Amino acid sequence: MLRLRQMKTNRPLGLRSVLTAVIGNGLVAIFKFAGFYVSGSAVMLSEGIHSIADTANQALLLIGIIRSERPADDKFNYGYFQERFFWALISACGIFFLGAGFTIYHGISSISHHEVAHIGNTLYYVLFLSFIFEGYALRTAIKEAKHNAKGAKIFNYMRRSGDPTIMAVIFEDSAALVGISIAFISIILTKLTGINYWDGIGSIMIGILLGVIAIALIKNNREFLLNRSVPKHVHKKILHFLERQKLVDEIHDFKTVMISSDGCRVKAEIEINGHVLADKIFESRDFKKEYEHIKSYESFVKFCADFSDEVTRTLGKEIDTLEKAIAEEIPTVKHIDIETN
Repeated sequence: MLRLRQMKTNRPLGLRSVLTAVIGNGLVAIFKFAGFYVSGSAVMLSEGIHSIADTANQALLLIGIIRSERPADDKFNYGYFQERFFWALISACGIFFLGAGFTIYHGISSISHHEVAHIGNTLYYVLFLSFIFEGYALRTAIKEAKHNAKGAKIFNYMRRSGDPTIMAVIFEDSAALVGISIAFISIILTKLTGINYWDGIGSIMIGILLGVIAIALIKNNREFLLNRSVPKHVHKKILHFLERQKLVDEIHDFKTVMISSDGCRVKAEIEINGHVLADKIFESRDFKKEYEHIKSYESFVKFCADFSDEVTRTLGKEIDTLEKAIAEEIPTVKHIDIETN
């Protein structure tokens, strides 16, 4: 039997974080390219590309959020929430190939061609403003993640079941802040030593950082798209709840699937405790009185038919009650399918 519980939210999960990141990274990209135009710095160009990649990738996340909010229909009975994972995966691939790939290539090219950067105060202003904007976007994403974690430690929430769009913003903006720091150190070393290799080395380091972030995001979204099970602590909680029910004699098959970052589908095949079910039926009918009215074979057949119907209806009601109890006890369970063995 299937029970559906719709997720009701005033604002799509991750929307604020992604919108803030798109606007912030778009402005930061303009600042960084302006800095590159003035200085010719390889590391500044890498940072500009980094911000363009972040803006484009977070735009993809925004598409995923909008499309994932479509209601369930005949084609997709469980809704479109997994569109988030698909677009987040495309975004992560974009970070890897566009962000990391091009940045590392340009850093190597800068070193091999002995490109000279013109270091001026403009670069420091650009990096400072970029740090402020990226920091605000990161703060917004962390704040939303903490709200969704509902008291759990933020690291555990992100590791176990964090929303891929919020995770992407947190990872990308964290990488952006580290990248800005690397760019600042590279520019300082280039100015102090007069060696332009530092500029190219900084670019390569930023590219490697983007590659690591991209691989982590690809792995996380891949698991969601492959229908990974719920975290172990949630799995145990649901299973223990079922085992405590008097109606449940044995559990033969128990499976879970994450259908969203904060919702799952549960399938359980159970053995019904016949004595408990019989007690429920005896509470609703006076079998002694009905027995006394059985005077012929025809009345006996009618009694058996009525009793069979009562068993079926009572079993259905008890399973509905059990599903409702699970949903109330564990809110992350959005779809429940309990079958009798």
